[in-house]
Amino acid sequence: MTGPRDGREVAAERVTFLQEAVAASAALAAADRLGVLARLAAGPIDPSTLATECSIGERGSRLLVAALAGLGLVDRTADGRYRATSLDPERLASLRTPWEGLAEAIRSDRPAVAVDDRGAAEKLYPNAVGFLAELFAPVAARAADQLAGSGLRILDLGAGAAPWSLALATRDPACRVTAVDLPGVIPATRRAVADAGLDTRFEMRAGDLFTIDLGRDEYDLAIAGNVCHLFDGATNRRLLGRLGEAVRVGGRVAIMDAVPDERLEGPRGVVLYALGLLLRTRAGRVYPFSTYVEWLRAAGFEAIERFDLSAAPPLTLITARRRTAGAIR
Repeated sequence: MTGPRDGREVAAERVTFLQEAVAASAALAAADRLGVLARLAAGPIDPSTLATECSIGERGSRLLVAALAGLGLVDRTADGRYRATSLDPERLASLRTPWEGLAEAIRSDRPAVAVDDRGAAEKLYPNAVGFLAELFAPVAARAADQLAGSGLRILDLGAGAAPWSLALATRDPACRVTAVDLPGVIPATRRAVADAGLDTRFEMRAGDLFTIDLGRDEYDLAIAGNVCHLFDGATNRRLLGRLGEAVRVGGRVAIMDAVPDERLEGPRGVVLYALGLLLRTRAGRVYPFSTYVEWLRAAGFEAIERFDLSAAPPLTLITARRRTAGAIR
């Protein structure tokens, strides 16, 4: 049995994390700049040949691929060569680009690209939702454990590549999903559903989340997956009010998002994610559970529950059931 941790041990752990984070970022940046990621993506290669083809030192080549392997970005084959994993190192390297503008975003309080603007969202998300769906797939399976039912009529609002509703539709042949997203994103939704072989269970509807007709009392379950963090409080109240009208009495809403503690100071993954929202939204932020409870009650929901699905990525599922009285504005 371990005793209380000493302050020096905690400090050492924090410094070690920061050292690793800086080193990982530097390794990824160097591998990208030197052409190593592109060469690894082209096929397996040994460190010596990699050094020759990328015009880098052999010692550096060996240490770099070992570090990339430690980060899970490459695998070593039986013959000693290295190959890119399914994580796609080149795509991950591109994630660094927006962070280069963080200081300016903090100074000006303006994002470089505001994805809570429809035009920007339609440019960015068609290329991003597939990667996000891959990232969320294991978490979506855990969410489906809590949400699954027989013959559910599901509304997936801001569906993207539909990881949340696909996890449910895969389990239940009688499930029917209405997937809603912007006109520029819906083709990506359609491709993801077709790739899963579930076209007959989905209806695609293109439109703005706040103006498209969602119907009334139509759905057993309404999903808002990774949506609320894009908007301010008033906009989220409006969004959940719309979902309160769309689901039937006794129907449920499911919100998946990064949820911080009540002081907005942790967990670490959530607050770092929240900082990133400064780079891509005008008013987006993460909200504590108590805020979601307030919004959901105002929208006519009760029996509000929380399920922490994953620490990496940091995602929480919040569910609630529509009251008999219906939505309250």
